[in-house]
Amino acid sequence: MSKLLLERMRDVNKQLYLDYIKAAVAEGRKTYDASIGQWRQAFNPEVFLGMYTPPGNIALLAQTEGFLFHVTGERQYGEEAKRHLLSIDDFQSIVPQEVAGRHPEYARGIPAFDPLFQGTHYLHGYLYLKGTDLLNAEETERIEGSIRSAIRAMLHYPEWGAHNRSMLRVFALSLSITALGDTEETREWAKLRDYLAEESYGRWSIEDAELYLPLWLYSCIIYAKHTGRESDYYSKPQTKYYFDFITRAITPYGQIPDFGDAHYNSYWYLWLACLEMGAAKYRCGRMKYAAGKIYEYASSRLEGQASLYLAAFYTYAYNWGDDDVEPARPDGQSELLLEDVIGKKISFRDGWNEDDAYLLFNYRDEGDYAYTPREYLRLTINAPAEKAHHGHADENAVLMLVKQQNVLLHDGGYRDQAPNGKYRADLYHNRLIFREGWFDPDGGSSMYDFVHDDGTYRRVSTELLHFQSFGAIVYSRTRLRDPYRSVMWDRNMTYLRDEGVYMIADWIVSQREQPLSTINVWHPGGVLDEGPNYYVGQVPHIYKGPGDPSPLVNRRDLALLIEFPGSSRPIGKETIRRCYGDSTMVYEADSRNAAAGEMVSFVTVLTPVEASGRGADRIGRVQISHSPDRADQLGLVYQAPDKTIQLVYKLDLDKGVRRGGPEDRLYPKYSWEQRALEYGRIGTDADFAFVEEEGTGPARYGFVNGCGLRLDGTDIHRTPVLSYYQFPLGKYTTGDHRWRAWSGHVAGTT
Repeated sequence: MSKLLLERMRDVNKQLYLDYIKAAVAEGRKTYDASIGQWRQAFNPEVFLGMYTPPGNIALLAQTEGFLFHVTGERQYGEEAKRHLLSIDDFQSIVPQEVAGRHPEYARGIPAFDPLFQGTHYLHGYLYLKGTDLLNAEETERIEGSIRSAIRAMLHYPEWGAHNRSMLRVFALSLSITALGDTEETREWAKLRDYLAEESYGRWSIEDAELYLPLWLYSCIIYAKHTGRESDYYSKPQTKYYFDFITRAITPYGQIPDFGDAHYNSYWYLWLACLEMGAAKYRCGRMKYAAGKIYEYASSRLEGQASLYLAAFYTYAYNWGDDDVEPARPDGQSELLLEDVIGKKISFRDGWNEDDAYLLFNYRDEGDYAYTPREYLRLTINAPAEKAHHGHADENAVLMLVKQQNVLLHDGGYRDQAPNGKYRADLYHNRLIFREGWFDPDGGSSMYDFVHDDGTYRRVSTELLHFQSFGAIVYSRTRLRDPYRSVMWDRNMTYLRDEGVYMIADWIVSQREQPLSTINVWHPGGVLDEGPNYYVGQVPHIYKGPGDPSPLVNRRDLALLIEFPGSSRPIGKETIRRCYGDSTMVYEADSRNAAAGEMVSFVTVLTPVEASGRGADRIGRVQISHSPDRADQLGLVYQAPDKTIQLVYKLDLDKGVRRGGPEDRLYPKYSWEQRALEYGRIGTDADFAFVEEEGTGPARYGFVNGCGLRLDGTDIHRTPVLSYYQFPLGKYTTGDHRWRAWSGHVAGTT
């Protein structure tokens, strides 16, 4: 890490957080009366869920003023915190009696505050003052009465499962028990708290959502602290996993990619606080570095006066951070995030310099765990569009692509309004989508009208078939099984790092006879240029949420060249509403009466290019060199002025495997002779292989899951033959053996 960069990271320290909190509190005092007036004017008892919440600044000021009293010892902060703690119960009378009467939760009185999203602030504010001479017995009882009112109402709906809302209830219960002490009532609360926390404590979250994961994680942190179990909690591998995950998931310049239910850079300040805790607990410089990058990127885009809301979360960063942990920049490149069971994401990256390229690919399904809480949620809340919980139909989707800090692809947002998440649906993601029936481009209807449905999520399953880095060439293959649409879909991602090119080969098998339309959808924001089988897209801005008056203005240095090489299918673009604003969707469509077992393939090439040149010198560099009608194999060639890369894909992985017949009982069920396929210049039995030729130097090659590779009719690698004992025959035979992967240079090439 450079000295300058290290100094910048060191600038993110506890004093910085403290200074901001002081500034925000000063601003909050000045605007307090106006904020109360605005709350009264905007109050509507019929809003989403129709549940009462007092003015938000009260709890925020209680927490931040209380924090400053705790840290500085200045009594004025404590007096202000007390004033807000006591005033929280001054506002319930605004709720009409007929509205209060429809809520059994209010049978013992309207709660003083919302325990999930306001209680976290209010309760901390009280704990900073509890036991000091600032509060007399009467004031203490009044504040604790407000706390009881909130928790008692919450007991009507103790939502459970390993997700954020359940753990926010645990958060509120944990602090309330600490605040009120040991009583018969709080012992009952503690029992509920522990039951709710059991599925989350040191275990896996069921949420695949960038916005909600940090709420769940910091609630787990609070629970561990207030139950005296921190040592045990941080020793669990599942706990450390989430700190490592976000450390490795951020872009090189510090943006957190949005996935699942999320907005642009959602809850960066809470991820920041969590990483401060992770860095301190694990003495991890990489976590400290990630916290600094997240702060550096997000704070550079803050506008206006210091935010009281932001300051409230900075109190956690201050309390949890340790300035003695030295930041250490990660040095990895493309990798799994972090594995292929829970995270199910892949990052393709050049490195960790700020302008390096980064692509985030997702294949996360619901997974084969936590069926009961997921089903409980499906049967309890109105969210049919979500992948339980808070997830999207974004399996096998490219979630984000950036280069030189230009956002070239990003996720589709959350929802414009409650209850259902419109942007959760498959059509808002960079992926293939499947619909029954035919799309007629000349029929007068739009593609959006054809693919748009009620958005109900249909459960699929996914798995990783391959991930292999050959240094400058990185390859992955993931499989999706969709029982509702009766299709199986493999997405092959190949990243040519030195060329800055992403090649996507999709392969689909219809599982039954059906009229099937497969749409290859990409969302580049806007289109600058287009031509035969290509579009040049650019994201002009990103709305940060519904009604955002000042969307993020994206850098415009680069654009994204999207090519569909060799396609004779209908290709088009349409303006749709996505991510809270107008956005361009480009597509390639295939409609057919598919037979059971019929295969279809697509090829897409993504190339970041200089916006000024519209990618003119990059168009057409990828060509299809081999594509039989059966769509069970695929050959591609990348041609640059000084380099040629041949890439081949065995799409039908069963091709050449011996099944049935008199030799079915013999192993292995493959051989070089049975499985070797021809792709023009290349012959191989591998699932994926490449040959790279540059200048007069030796050709470089690599393959995945194969016995060998030949170029221009000459073997360049064969795995050694070995002996197999054939039990049905009672004797040894010789045979081939697949190697997982291999790479090398071709001797004697020119």
